[in-house]
Amino acid sequence: MTRRPEKSSQIRFAWALVAVIVIYGLFAVILSVHVIDQQSSARTDLYAALETLDQLHQEAMASASSADVRSAITRAWQDHRAFAAGSSQQARLIADQLITRLNQEYPHPACGQKRPAFVAPEELPKQRACMVVVGIKNNQVRVTGYDTQGMAMDNFYEFLYAPTGRSD
Repeated sequence: MTRRPEKSSQIRFAWALVAVIVIYGLFAVILSVHVIDQQSSARTDLYAALETLDQLHQEAMASASSADVRSAITRAWQDHRAFAAGSSQQARLIADQLITRLNQEYPHPACGQKRPAFVAPEELPKQRACMVVVGIKNNQVRVTGYDTQGMAMDNFYEFLYAPTGRSD
Protein backbone atom coordinates (compact mmCIF):
# COMPACT_ATOMS: atom_id res chain seq x y z
CA MET A 1 0.00 0.00 0.00
CA THR A 2 1.36 3.44 -0.95
CA ARG A 3 1.96 6.07 1.61
CA ARG A 4 0.51 9.47 1.46
CA PRO A 5 3.06 12.20 0.49
CA GLU A 6 4.37 14.32 3.29
CA LYS A 7 2.84 17.70 3.95
CA SER A 8 6.01 19.55 2.85
CA SER A 9 5.99 17.65 -0.48
CA GLN A 10 2.38 18.62 -1.07
CA ILE A 11 3.17 22.27 -0.37
CA ARG A 12 6.21 22.22 -2.72
CA PHE A 13 4.08 20.63 -5.44
CA ALA A 14 1.34 23.25 -4.95
CA TRP A 15 3.88 26.08 -5.19
CA ALA A 16 5.43 24.56 -8.32
CA LEU A 17 1.99 24.20 -9.89
CA VAL A 18 1.07 27.80 -9.02
CA ALA A 19 4.40 29.03 -10.46
CA VAL A 20 3.80 27.17 -13.73
CA ILE A 21 0.27 28.58 -14.00
CA VAL A 22 1.47 32.14 -13.27
CA ILE A 23 4.31 31.91 -15.81
CA TYR A 24 1.92 30.51 -18.42
CA GLY A 25 -0.52 33.35 -17.69
CA LEU A 26 2.20 35.98 -18.05
CA PHE A 27 3.31 34.55 -21.39
CA ALA A 28 -0.31 34.51 -22.56
CA VAL A 29 -0.76 38.17 -21.59
CA ILE A 30 2.50 39.20 -23.29
CA LEU A 31 1.58 37.33 -26.47
CA SER A 32 -1.92 38.85 -26.47
CA VAL A 33 -0.55 42.38 -26.09
CA HIS A 34 1.92 41.73 -28.92
CA VAL A 35 -0.80 40.41 -31.25
CA ILE A 36 -3.12 43.31 -30.40
CA ASP A 37 -0.30 45.76 -31.14
CA GLN A 38 0.41 44.10 -34.49
CA GLN A 39 -3.30 43.91 -35.29
CA SER A 40 -3.68 47.63 -34.61
CA SER A 41 -1.38 48.59 -37.48
CA ALA A 42 -3.13 46.16 -39.84
CA ARG A 43 -6.51 47.64 -38.85
CA THR A 44 -5.19 51.15 -39.40
CA ASP A 45 -4.07 50.26 -42.93
CA LEU A 46 -7.52 48.88 -43.77
CA TYR A 47 -9.21 51.91 -42.22
CA ALA A 48 -7.01 54.27 -44.29
CA ALA A 49 -8.08 52.47 -47.47
CA LEU A 50 -11.75 52.54 -46.45
CA GLU A 51 -11.53 56.22 -45.53
CA THR A 52 -10.08 57.00 -48.96
CA LEU A 53 -12.88 55.03 -50.65
CA ASP A 54 -15.39 56.97 -48.55
CA GLN A 55 -13.92 60.26 -49.79
CA LEU A 56 -14.18 59.03 -53.38
CA HIS A 57 -17.75 57.91 -52.68
CA GLN A 58 -18.72 61.33 -51.30
CA GLU A 59 -17.11 63.17 -54.24
CA ALA A 60 -18.87 60.88 -56.73
CA MET A 61 -22.22 61.39 -54.99
CA ALA A 62 -21.78 65.16 -55.16
CA SER A 63 -21.04 65.07 -58.88
CA ALA A 64 -23.45 62.28 -59.90
CA SER A 65 -25.61 63.38 -62.81
CA SER A 66 -28.55 61.00 -62.47
CA ALA A 67 -30.51 59.06 -59.89
CA ASP A 68 -29.34 55.76 -61.42
CA VAL A 69 -25.69 56.70 -60.99
CA ARG A 70 -26.32 57.83 -57.41
CA SER A 71 -28.12 54.58 -56.71
CA ALA A 72 -25.23 52.48 -58.06
CA ILE A 73 -22.70 54.46 -56.03
CA THR A 74 -24.81 54.17 -52.88
CA ARG A 75 -25.43 50.45 -53.35
CA ALA A 76 -21.72 49.70 -53.78
CA TRP A 77 -20.90 51.58 -50.60
CA GLN A 78 -23.75 50.13 -48.55
CA ASP A 79 -23.28 46.54 -49.70
CA HIS A 80 -19.48 46.20 -49.78
CA ARG A 81 -17.88 49.45 -48.61
CA ALA A 82 -16.71 49.74 -52.21
CA PHE A 83 -16.47 52.53 -54.75
CA ALA A 84 -18.57 52.14 -57.91
CA ALA A 85 -16.59 53.28 -60.94
CA GLY A 86 -18.10 54.10 -64.31
CA SER A 87 -16.18 51.40 -66.18
CA SER A 88 -13.66 48.64 -65.61
CA GLN A 89 -10.87 50.86 -67.02
CA GLN A 90 -11.78 53.64 -64.61
CA ALA A 91 -11.93 51.14 -61.74
CA ARG A 92 -8.46 49.77 -62.64
CA LEU A 93 -7.04 53.30 -62.83
CA ILE A 94 -8.55 54.26 -59.46
CA ALA A 95 -7.32 51.02 -57.85
CA ASP A 96 -3.77 51.54 -59.16
CA GLN A 97 -3.75 55.17 -57.97
CA LEU A 98 -5.13 54.11 -54.59
CA ILE A 99 -2.38 51.49 -54.14
CA THR A 100 0.34 53.99 -55.09
CA ARG A 101 -1.08 56.76 -52.90
CA LEU A 102 -1.57 54.59 -49.80
CA ASN A 103 1.88 52.99 -50.10
CA GLN A 104 3.37 56.51 -50.25
CA GLU A 105 1.32 57.76 -47.29
CA TYR A 106 2.04 54.62 -45.24
CA PRO A 107 5.58 53.62 -46.25
CA HIS A 108 6.09 51.35 -43.22
CA PRO A 109 3.97 48.23 -43.71
CA ALA A 110 2.04 46.75 -40.81
CA CYS A 111 3.48 43.96 -38.67
CA GLY A 112 7.05 44.73 -39.71
CA GLN A 113 6.56 43.32 -43.21
CA LYS A 114 9.26 44.05 -45.78
CA ARG A 115 6.84 44.32 -48.72
CA PRO A 116 4.25 47.07 -49.36
CA ALA A 117 1.06 46.82 -47.31
CA PHE A 118 -1.29 47.78 -50.16
CA VAL A 119 -1.26 45.47 -53.18
CA ALA A 120 -3.32 44.36 -56.16
CA PRO A 121 -4.88 40.88 -55.95
CA GLU A 122 -2.36 39.41 -58.40
CA GLU A 123 0.52 40.61 -56.17
CA LEU A 124 -0.92 39.08 -53.00
CA PRO A 125 1.53 36.55 -51.56
CA LYS A 126 0.47 33.22 -50.13
CA GLN A 127 1.19 34.55 -46.61
CA ARG A 128 -1.15 37.53 -46.69
CA ALA A 129 -1.04 38.55 -43.04
CA CYS A 130 -1.22 42.30 -42.39
CA MET A 131 -1.88 43.23 -46.01
CA VAL A 132 -4.62 45.20 -47.76
CA VAL A 133 -5.72 44.11 -51.22
CA VAL A 134 -7.19 46.73 -53.53
CA GLY A 135 -9.16 44.87 -56.19
CA ILE A 136 -11.92 45.27 -58.73
CA LYS A 137 -15.16 43.35 -58.96
CA ASN A 138 -18.12 44.35 -61.14
CA ASN A 139 -16.61 47.80 -61.85
CA GLN A 140 -16.27 48.40 -58.11
CA VAL A 141 -13.02 49.19 -56.33
CA ARG A 142 -12.98 47.01 -53.22
CA VAL A 143 -10.48 46.63 -50.42
CA THR A 144 -9.89 43.59 -48.25
CA GLY A 145 -7.66 43.76 -45.20
CA TYR A 146 -6.01 40.71 -43.67
CA ASP A 147 -5.21 40.42 -39.97
CA THR A 148 -2.10 38.97 -38.32
CA GLN A 149 -3.34 35.44 -39.01
CA GLY A 150 -4.11 36.11 -42.69
CA MET A 151 -7.88 36.13 -42.15
CA ALA A 152 -9.99 38.72 -43.98
CA MET A 153 -11.25 41.53 -41.77
CA ASP A 154 -14.80 42.89 -41.84
CA ASN A 155 -14.95 46.23 -43.68
CA PHE A 156 -18.16 47.31 -41.97
CA TYR A 157 -16.81 46.73 -38.45
CA GLU A 158 -13.40 48.25 -39.20
CA PHE A 159 -14.94 51.37 -40.73
CA LEU A 160 -17.48 51.76 -37.94
CA TYR A 161 -14.95 51.27 -35.11
CA ALA A 162 -11.86 53.07 -36.31
CA PRO A 163 -8.53 52.08 -34.75
CA THR A 164 -6.91 54.62 -32.45
CA GLY A 165 -3.66 54.94 -34.37
CA ARG A 166 -0.89 53.20 -36.15
CA SER A 167 1.46 51.48 -33.75
CA ASP A 168 4.58 50.98 -35.85
